[in-house]
Amino acid sequence: MLGCGLITQTVAPTETIQAPPTTAAVTEVAATALETETPAPSETSQAATIFPLLTSIPGIAATLTAAFSTPGAENTLVAKQTMVAATEGVQLKSFSKFLDQCPNPSDPPMQNWVDVPVMPQATAGQRVNTLIGSYYCFRAPVSAADVESFYKEKLPAPNWVLQADANGTMQFFGLSQAGMQILFVTFGPSNKNDMLVAINVTSPMGIPTLKP
Repeated sequence: MLGCGLITQTVAPTETIQAPPTTAAVTEVAATALETETPAPSETSQAATIFPLLTSIPGIAATLTAAFSTPGAENTLVAKQTMVAATEGVQLKSFSKFLDQCPNPSDPPMQNWVDVPVMPQATAGQRVNTLIGSYYCFRAPVSAADVESFYKEKLPAPNWVLQADANGTMQFFGLSQAGMQILFVTFGPSNKNDMLVAINVTSPMGIPTLKP
């Protein structure tokens, strides 16, 4: 009798497969790597301004408004105003020469010079003649702040407009029926513990205006 034998076969153990990282983990890493930056707010540029003295000229306001409204004109005008402001102080400093030519005024002070008031505290004054014209200087027991305050009060807009104030010189522009004038008020300490002040104003320059 034949016996039937059973043949057994050994099966290799099953390999364990690692699962890929979860979607949540990938998202977290990506979010960390791609963190967005909040842009810094941009600075608002200073708007260009129309000089008040010019706007008082009949017929010119509309022209100036149109020019200032031209695309790109504002940035150009602001840049120009910044450049002028940066150089103004150096230019005005040169006007101290007016004080050098009248170190010791000794005449009785005047009340005004070419319709520009002289400070009431003045103790002495002097007219100075030059090759290009004349100006007036006086001395007074006041401070630099007193001089600035006095002329800002006595020369108000719209007849006068303070265009610059730096290094002991105030520059005004004036406009009247006679025309435009430029006024320089220069001041500085004297050799007698008071203040020297020089008034230099141009003759009126005619400005053509439109007929009504």
